[in-house]
Amino acid sequence: MGGAVGLTARRRGAATRIVGVGDRSETIEQARRMGAVDDATVDLREGVRDADLVVLAVPVRLIPDAARSVLAACRPQTIVTDLGSSKAGVVAAVEALIAQTKAQAFFVGSHPIAGSEKSGIESAGEVRLEGAACVLTPTPATDNESYRTVDEFWKALGMKTHRLSPEDHDAMLARSSHLPHLLSYALIHAQSGRSLQLAGPGLRDMTRLSGSDVRLWVDIMQQNAGELARVMKEFAAEMQHLAQEVEMLAMAGTPGAESARERLFRYLADAKQRHDEQFAAAPAPSEEPKDENLRSKDTQVVPPPPGG
Repeated sequence: MGGAVGLTARRRGAATRIVGVGDRSETIEQARRMGAVDDATVDLREGVRDADLVVLAVPVRLIPDAARSVLAACRPQTIVTDLGSSKAGVVAAVEALIAQTKAQAFFVGSHPIAGSEKSGIESAGEVRLEGAACVLTPTPATDNESYRTVDEFWKALGMKTHRLSPEDHDAMLARSSHLPHLLSYALIHAQSGRSLQLAGPGLRDMTRLSGSDVRLWVDIMQQNAGELARVMKEFAAEMQHLAQEVEMLAMAGTPGAESARERLFRYLADAKQRHDEQFAAAPAPSEEPKDENLRSKDTQVVPPPPGG
């Protein structure tokens, strides 16, 4: 995602200068060759020294440590944001760190919802940020001007921003992102060797997310374990109800089977309608921001994730 942010920011002119910080020279050289950055370095202090905005593109469990290193190296008034898929624990940890160290920087939590099951700088060009949603998660401790700057930055990349508390973000993403990922892995486990041999596009499409980075997703699920467990229990109850309807459907020729068929038809039709309204007729994302005021000219620092 860090590389995707850099590529989009350069393409849309959303930054004056983009510096990438990575832990491997191979990664930063690839980011430079791809055009994701104007310059890149393995020296974090050098990378963030002149930054106006620092984007932490690291796994969620590493965000507080990355923030600690950045806060010790950046200049006063630097704004720091992140790309984490879970927010409550991350935002609380970074805000506590700023208060504890009396850092003169500002933090605004962010989550651009535009990733895929692929990871690494080599996949940056496949991530499309334009038209995607980005959630900002301010708290009472968030500086208003810093919030506006981060909001304008994401809009300059063509994203549609939303404002939620960290807790509301985690409750919604547990349902719309974290649960689907876990179900994708579970669907693979539900297969036998023989059923996998007969699998077609349906199973492939339904389990695409199980190709995601396992370590990354264990971290995300751990960070949002309470909310994820809650929605899993709700989903399990719904599946149990559907199983009862299907059992009734198997009683061919009975009134119960006919009523179960009608209920299942309505259930599926309602789901199809909701799907089509949300996804099937989605407008094509615009290539350029309509408002030139959304273009930020601050220096952006986009550290790629460790090892890629």
